Amino acid sequence: MRPLRALFLRLTAGRLTPWVKQIPTVVTFAVALLVLLATRMPVESAGLLLASVLVEAAATAAAIALPWRRIDPFWSVLIPCASFVAIALLRLATGGSDSPFGVLLIIPTIWVASEPGAWNPLIAGVGTCFALLLPEYLDGASVTLGDIARDLLTPFVYIVAAIIINEIARRLREAGEERDRVKDEFLGLVSHELRNPLTSVLGYLELLRMTGANLSDEQRGFVDVAERNARRLRHLVGDLLTTAQAGAGAFTLQKTKVELNDVVRQAVESAGPAAEDAGVTLGTDLAASVIISADPDRLGQACDNLISNAIKFTPEGGTVTVSTELRGTDAALSVRDTGVGIPADEVAHLSERFFRASTAQAIPGVGLGLTVVRAIATAHGGRLEIESEQGAGTTFTLVLPAA
Repeated sequence: MRPLRALFLRLTAGRLTPWVKQIPTVVTFAVALLVLLATRMPVESAGLLLASVLVEAAATAAAIALPWRRIDPFWSVLIPCASFVAIALLRLATGGSDSPFGVLLIIPTIWVASEPGAWNPLIAGVGTCFALLLPEYLDGASVTLGDIARDLLTPFVYIVAAIIINEIARRLREAGEERDRVKDEFLGLVSHELRNPLTSVLGYLELLRMTGANLSDEQRGFVDVAERNARRLRHLVGDLLTTAQAGAGAFTLQKTKVELNDVVRQAVESAGPAAEDAGVTLGTDLAASVIISADPDRLGQACDNLISNAIKFTPEGGTVTVSTELRGTDAALSVRDTGVGIPADEVAHLSERFFRASTAQAIPGVGLGLTVVRAIATAHGGRLEIESEQGAGTTFTLVLPAA
């Protein structure tokens, strides 16, 4: 089961994309076809059966292949609407009003009804009416009063169920948004209140270093330890504040034309001492020139986080390579390491706040660095891609629109 779960997470990246939502419909439709074959149920029209399969296959292909990240989420309801058509054709091919496959309508109805929007219960109701009533009146059979009563009652029940599902889904979304808002407010407040005292502590430590001519070597070592840990805590507070701002929609950018290679060189230079202390070889493989429109400070923050993460999780003797390249209309910044790697079923969760991979538990950290990188990428209209093999290393790629 573990390899199957890992494959599922690799295909879906842990998100409820149209492809993920289409899986229950595909599975139940396939089971219906198997039942049809196993029971040798009479098929009145092989052409309609083939059309049904083709429509469902087309809907599934669209759910997988279309770039849904760049399409208004509203249009994803066209996928279950196509499933309504496929189920109607299947019922026409297998007895019309006597077909047992009307129960398949439950799955696409739940999909449509659970989407945000007051119109979706109506769309679900129209879809179920179409799939239920069309076969009733096209199969040529006589219609009794009982059939009419059933034809009126069944779609009504589906519509009421769709309204209830839509309302439940709306309340769950609102509860989740409120929970995230409160969490972000708390993190922002704590981060803000901690930042000022830390700045004061670092200032006095620097003053002590400059004026403490009578300090012994041991005492200077104590000052170094205090300053190093204060800077580490300030970095953590900065990450907390960034994630809180991103969650609250207060994440601001000061965009300008930026040479991505310059940002990488500065980050690599800053990380050089840490890499040397860890016994890790830090190198670059940069394109000739990569110009993007970005906030240089935020971009530097993302680059710093990726490089420091790579050094932290790469054992002594390993390598970390930072590269840049142009990918059509996008610019890519990649940080590749030969570190411990990440289990396949955990890759999708890496950029979640406070999540730490099972291979990283023995290494200090709180699991905020990649959350910050993802927030910065999203704010720039880009994305964070992750490829990893446990025991072989990981590649993080920040993809941003080129200028």
